[in-house]
Amino acid sequence: MKPILSGVLCCLALSGVCAQDIIRLNNPGFESEPASGVVPEGWLNLGSSEETPPDIQPGFFGVDLEAAEGNTYLGLSVREHNTWEGVGQILDSYLLKDSTYTFSLYLNRSNKFTARVSKRFSDPVSFTSPTILKIWGHNTITGEEELLAESTPPGHSEWVKYEFTLQPKKGNYDEIDLMAYYAKGFEQTNGHLLVDGCSDIVKVTK
Repeated sequence: MKPILSGVLCCLALSGVCAQDIIRLNNPGFESEPASGVVPEGWLNLGSSEETPPDIQPGFFGVDLEAAEGNTYLGLSVREHNTWEGVGQILDSYLLKDSTYTFSLYLNRSNKFTARVSKRFSDPVSFTSPTILKIWGHNTITGEEELLAESTPPGHSEWVKYEFTLQPKKGNYDEIDLMAYYAKGFEQTNGHLLVDGCSDIVKVTK
């Protein structure tokens, strides 16, 4: 009798890697009680241990925009002293090498965002420099990581859906990381991104 292969779940016996055609994130809309320096439920803090974690907005640092979906969203900052914020999530499946996936989320920026640069500095400054989002794949066993996509810097104060194509080339990844980073030409300046409404990660079948 031939084995029955599910169209949704396929375990690669030789490599021990399990892959799904549709990968659903836990808390993709970053729904949690609004708070400063708190990572939304279901996500990991990937920022510097010497600085505060990301924020669950709105309601802090002058940010008062409504969410794209639900009630809350993620706030990520970059700082002038070469630190930045990010979150990650361990997936229940692998992003497979040489496969193609679609993924989308909403990005925004606030015209007003005023905060301290660091725990060490008390005077608030503006965090409105152009900032991009980088999407990384990470293998929790080998430690290997790969930049899978990056956004342009949002120059708007309204939610816009950004669509990405993820194509791992170096390995298989069981964690996805969303990291804020400096836009080109604005290195080591203070900026921020607002993130909401992550989609499922969907494998493109050929």
